[in-house]
Amino acid sequence: MSLSLIQTIPNAHTEFIWNVKFHPSLPIIASCGSDKTISIWSTSSISSSNYIKKSVLSNTHSRTIRSLNWDVNGNYLAAASMDSLISIWKLTSKTELTFECITTLEGHENEVKSVSWSTSGNYLASCSRDKTIWIWDVDVDTTDFSCNSVLQGHTQDIKIVKWSPREDALFSGSFDDTIKIWKYDNSQDDWSCINTLTHHRGTVWCIDF
Repeated sequence: MSLSLIQTIPNAHTEFIWNVKFHPSLPIIASCGSDKTISIWSTSSISSSNYIKKSVLSNTHSRTIRSLNWDVNGNYLAAASMDSLISIWKLTSKTELTFECITTLEGHENEVKSVSWSTSGNYLASCSRDKTIWIWDVDVDTTDFSCNSVLQGHTQDIKIVKWSPREDALFSGSFDDTIKIWKYDNSQDDWSCINTLTHHRGTVWCIDF
């Protein structure tokens, strides 16, 4: 079997594209870049190759948007920016593909590099050049986000956070060449690092399951 190019989208963004994420159930993709915008693309079906830009989400971040992540149900989209902020967008209409920025999360002291929703839907994780990981409690009913914990363990810029699809275990990759695994420790009433993987000889840029 051979693979062939089905579509090239010219001028998708006016500058570098940093991240593209598929919606978990709809034929939609979201992309972000150094033009400080998020583009929402749609096609008639999962098997169709004709993606059309439906929405542009802008005027929220002042620097590059580095990472995107949908929640497990595809109702919310989180965006991580180099302006140290995280924006949370709610999909208000699945037919019109309209979005509303419902909140902006502050706390990181430097560029936010990655965001990830837990499979349970209870948590949002973010990581930054400030060498910290923030775990946010998520109340979907009230769209309230509050800081649950700030994790410190990496010695350099943290490039990626990713929740396990099976449980609330968080994986993080860093410029310090390591991957750390974090879980909630009931005895300490906080999150703790349960393992550190050290076999890479350079920056860990991405983690996936």
